[in-house]
Amino acid sequence: MAELRHLEGREELAACVELQRRTWGEDFTECVPASILQVSQKIGGMLGGAWDGDRLVGFVYSLIGFQEGHPAHWSHMLAVDPDARGHGLGRRLKLFQRDELLKRGVKRVFWTFDPMVARNAHLNINRLGATVVGFIPNMYGDTTGSPLHHGPTDRFVLRWELDSQRVRWAVESEAGQGPSEAFHEAPVIRPPESGRMQTDSELPETDTVRIEIPCDLTETMPEALPEWRALVRDAFLTYLRRGYAVQSFHRESSAAIRCSYFLRRS
Repeated sequence: MAELRHLEGREELAACVELQRRTWGEDFTECVPASILQVSQKIGGMLGGAWDGDRLVGFVYSLIGFQEGHPAHWSHMLAVDPDARGHGLGRRLKLFQRDELLKRGVKRVFWTFDPMVARNAHLNINRLGATVVGFIPNMYGDTTGSPLHHGPTDRFVLRWELDSQRVRWAVESEAGQGPSEAFHEAPVIRPPESGRMQTDSELPETDTVRIEIPCDLTETMPEALPEWRALVRDAFLTYLRRGYAVQSFHRESSAAIRCSYFLRRS
């Protein structure tokens, strides 16, 4: 099992930069250089790594700031080496981050993720208990140079209340809660067969709704992604504006090709 510890020294910081390249691609323009990784730690930032022997196979990086007069962190990057994925290392790194920040008296963390990436939705919402607090269209622009960024960089903004009951339940449980009866009864927002997109006024205003995304972007036809992403963007902007909140994320079976966010009117 990989050893988790803070990164120190030039060689370890250089290994972090190299892992960014392996994760987001050689042409990724938004890599955080070793100098910034070093300096940010000196003023309260956090950089934790996962080591398999002398090889860095994962890291989590966050910056300190203030929100509503209290210290908070922005978790800017989480990466796991492609060869080390599928073993829960991303979650271990986030829990390492949580333990460290609670020791420092920091109780709130923010970060973003692509709402179209199902594995990240499951980790962030179900397994970590983070809460969706916003949706920003094309937050990082179209030209990051990473092959992982499929089209506009739409992002959820998450808030992680480290010592809340929701988070404690999520991090202490071994599995997420299954779909409720309300989930199965909720109307589903999905790409229309007709090719005509729904307008805001046509999106249902029931107490609960489901918004579908592909379970695996790599298995989705590239020509279908722009329309699907546009639908997801419009639906979330509409429902968050109407006062709905994301409750959970579900994949109905291991063979499912579509997954769903479950939203409830607040």
